[in-house]
Amino acid sequence: MLRRRVLFALAPALLTGRAQAATEILVRFPPGTFLENLVVGEDGRVLFTNYFARRIEAWSPATGHAAFAEVPAHPVSLAALGDGRHALVVHGAPFTSGAAAMQGAGAVLVLGPDGVAARRIALPGAVFPNGSLLIAPGRLLVADSALGRVWEVDLGSGGARVWIEHPALAPDAARPLPGVNGLKRALDGTLLLSNSTARTLLRLRLAGGAPDGAPEPVARMTRGVDDFAVGPD
Repeated sequence: MLRRRVLFALAPALLTGRAQAATEILVRFPPGTFLENLVVGEDGRVLFTNYFARRIEAWSPATGHAAFAEVPAHPVSLAALGDGRHALVVHGAPFTSGAAAMQGAGAVLVLGPDGVAARRIALPGAVFPNGSLLIAPGRLLVADSALGRVWEVDLGSGGARVWIEHPALAPDAARPLPGVNGLKRALDGTLLLSNSTARTLLRLRLAGGAPDGAPEPVARMTRGVDDFAVGPD
């Protein structure tokens, strides 16, 4: 994915670590295109972010690839909110401009079913907002890869607070890679988090939707870890 970003149809075997089945290229983009964060709808439509183009792309089995929405910032991660709406984490300045330019430029956009931004929630304390997860109705968690923390954004009031901050989530200054990155719910209700620079997958226990203790290592990835998915088993 570093040289050419393509969207693949992933066989279930890829999620479980078993032998890979053949992949099918659904849509191809020019080298240098930065695509991330797939959201798959019940109808099979896939939405994903095109960072430098400031665009949300769509692919569906019926119509193939099409641009879904132009956005006024660099889109990072998508989270489905229900009723066709999505929360979109964005960067006001691209990550290639450095942490100083990114400081306070991040935000969460609430997109309507037509892809139009109905609301913008500023994240003045964030530096590198990244992966996101709807932890409860109206409550969005956003990983901050530069600060080693997770923000909680109240989509109703527009407020943002530090939900958890821990050294296990922090980046390593010796490695130019993000710290805490992907966020997913495990089948047992705990929260799974990836730290790209530490190459670790972490588990955080929850109590009433709040952190219960410190992040615990689950696995170390020899080739690193970015975003990820939890399989049905």
